[in-house]
Order: sequence, then C-alpha cells, then structure tokens
Amino acid sequence: MGVLAALGCVLALGACSVPGAGGAAAGQELPGGRILRPVGPERVAEHGRTTLRVLADSGEREFLKRLVARFEKKYPNVRVEVETKASTDFFKTIVTTMSGEHPPDLVQGNQGYGVDGQLVRAGLLRPLDDVSHAYGWDLDHPGGTTDQLRWTPDGTLFGSGSLYGISQSNEYIGVFYNRSKLSELGIRPPHSWAEFTAGLRKAKEAGELPLQLGNADQYPAEQLLGTIQAQKVPVNESRAWIDGVPGTTFATAGNREAARELRGWARKGYLGRGYNGVSADDAVSKFTAGKGVFMIAGSWNAPAVGGKLGDDAGFTVPRTADGRTVAAGAFGLPWHISAKSDATDAAVAFLGMMQSRTGAQAMADAGRLPVVTDGVDMPDRLGRQQAATGKRLLLGDGQTYYFDWASHSMLATIGSATQDLLTGRLSVGAYLRRIERDRAGFLAEQEAKTRGRGGGS
Repeated sequence: MGVLAALGCVLALGACSVPGAGGAAAGQELPGGRILRPVGPERVAEHGRTTLRVLADSGEREFLKRLVARFEKKYPNVRVEVETKASTDFFKTIVTTMSGEHPPDLVQGNQGYGVDGQLVRAGLLRPLDDVSHAYGWDLDHPGGTTDQLRWTPDGTLFGSGSLYGISQSNEYIGVFYNRSKLSELGIRPPHSWAEFTAGLRKAKEAGELPLQLGNADQYPAEQLLGTIQAQKVPVNESRAWIDGVPGTTFATAGNREAARELRGWARKGYLGRGYNGVSADDAVSKFTAGKGVFMIAGSWNAPAVGGKLGDDAGFTVPRTADGRTVAAGAFGLPWHISAKSDATDAAVAFLGMMQSRTGAQAMADAGRLPVVTDGVDMPDRLGRQQAATGKRLLLGDGQTYYFDWASHSMLATIGSATQDLLTGRLSVGAYLRRIERDRAGFLAEQEAKTRGRGGGS
C-alpha cells in the first residue's frame, strides 16, 4: 500500500472500499478471464505478437505518446495503435464505435449517464473489480471516490455496483490568479472563500476585471456555479442529486443561495461585459495576457496558464468556512476495456502501467495532474500547487462531481439556463426549476426503461 492509500484509509473515516464489494460475482465469467494478480511481461508474451488498439480524447495525445513508448519497451511483443478524436466528435460517436464488430480494446468514456451509462447498458464494457483488487486500486482511493466509476450492470443506477473504469488524472475546478496583479492591488493569494470574495470586491473597486470568463458556448459558466455551490452544499448532497437518488432535488436552499450569489457577481460587474460572446479558450488567452485578476476554470488549463504567466500563475481552491477543501471535480475521463477485446491481458497491463508511478510521471511530464502525486516530480510551481490541492481533495473526499453528469441532456440544459441566469432572463427560482425538470424527466425515462425490462434485475 502506497502513502496515499495509507493516508486515505486513515482519513476517510469509513475507510477504503472492500475488495470486490458490489462488483462481479465470484463465479461470473469475465471476458479474457478473471485477473488474480498484476499482469506482467511474461504473461503478455504468451499471446505472441499483439496489437492493442486505443481510442482516446485528443487531449490525451501528449500523455499517451509518453506512456506508449514506455509500455512498448517493457512489452516488446505489443504494438499500441492510438487514435484520438476531438471531444465533440468523440462523445457523439463513442457508443456507435464500441457497438461495432471490432471496437478498440481500450477506450475512454465519460462519467455519468450520457456516455458511460449507455456503454454499460449495452454490455460493451468489461467490469474491472477483479483488476482493481489485483492491483490494489481499491485501496488507493479513500471513501467514495471510485463510486463515480461504478454502475449497476443494466446502466440505470450510477454510483454503485461494479467498477467499469479507472482514471489516472485528477481534475477539478479552482481559482487561477495572477500574482503580479494581486501584488499591485495589495491582495494576498486567497486561502478562504471570504478572502476570495473580498479580493473580487477589491479588484472591482480598483477598476480591474475581477473574473475572466468566456461563455460563448454556454460553457463553462456552470463551473462558477459549482465553485460557489461547493461552499454551501454538503458533498454527499451534491453527489446524490447527480447520481439520481430518489427524493433529491436541485431546488434546495443551498443551490438557491449559490445561484443568487452567481447572479450577484454578474450584476456587480465582476464578470465584465461581453463574456457570452467570448469562447472559453479565448478567455484563457485574455487572462494570460493580463486581462483579469482571477479566473475560475478547470485544473487542466494549467499548461496554458503556466506556459504564459510562468511564476506569476497561481492556483487555489478556497477553503470552506469549516476549513475543508471542496470543489466541483472528479477523476479525468475514465478508461475502459471493451467486453469484445481479444487483447485483455495487454489492455490490463497497459492500465496497470497507467495507474503506476510510471504513468503518473508520464502524465505530470505532459503538464497534467495525476491522481497519485507522491514521488512524482511536478514540472513547475503551479503544478506543485495543484498537486497539493488535489491531494487534499482526494483525502478529504471533497470532489462534488459535475452537474452535467445528471442526465443525457444536462450539459446543454444547465449551460443555456446559466447563461440566462447571468443575463437576467431567468430568475433564480425559474433557473432551479428548469434544471430540475430536465433531471426529473430523465429519471422518469430511466424508470420506464427499467419497468420495460421487468425491473432490470
């Protein structure tokens, strides 16, 4: 057990997952056979010359380039063929691709009902409970962090059941800041929410743009909402709504307060003007060019921000009133093994290397944040800041997930609704109702499908 695993078991207060809990039954036949121990070069070599086909989001190119070179050196009988697609095309076509006669052996998905739920429902993914137990992954993550990768076999219930994926990357929403601008304004890097909101107010009073935002694609303004909500709503409450737990609703007092605060930011001019006509990428460029004191954005923007601002780039997740580190976030896009793969051993070995220190270092070298950072050399000051914050999030089980996981159409619904909230076209109450209607309609559809299969058991 590594350092993170040991700390996780101590700090999770309910400790680590029970190996195989909620997973495939002991006698269940698994594609490629049950994995009882880590797969090494000798076992993979028994299959002779092997081609391992990998399909991933285009954002993984640099990481995969580094990892594949190390993998092929250790497993010389395996040739890894990597195909990447831009996110928009990737998510539109992934279910069709995996349903084909010869799908890739390893593929990325996306947590939530929109992608992974469909893949599990169609029986296209191999459960990974045995692999997780063989490699000790079920001990590497505290509390319920891997619940985001668990599904009931019929794909109707998210957050429990078998483990269908694993991820090496850790992603979350935080606050980037420009150290030089803070210094000029006499603002200290914020550690708490009160310090952060005070910094927004002071930046506005000084004539600076407090928050850089580009929301032309109706994204990522909901990440601002998620950042505020993390300060006001318990993590388990947020996750329960996203998971579709009966009796939960988006129209809670905490969410109402968060939406009201976000609308207040727009009214106070903290977001400036014209943000709904600026793309997210252009907003990052504007921020690194010195336009904006703070920027709420995903940790995956670190290479772009750090590459331009250098040591002026800072990053934080402001602590809650009770001192916790909580943020909208989760593991990065999960990796899955196809249920049709005839290269399961090679695929398992590839995932094993990906989840190892070797894989973590390859990810860090590519400018990304790995889940496990102990013993990993982060490339710069910004990376080290994010690693420390990410570790606190994992050990404290403080990631609230993302709103768009809640239904097939939630990304579009919450994106347009948040845009209308910011411009005043929607009141706070109407905003909450629009989002809840989407989720309620989706759950009713899920229930109807389950009834149609005789209970889904």
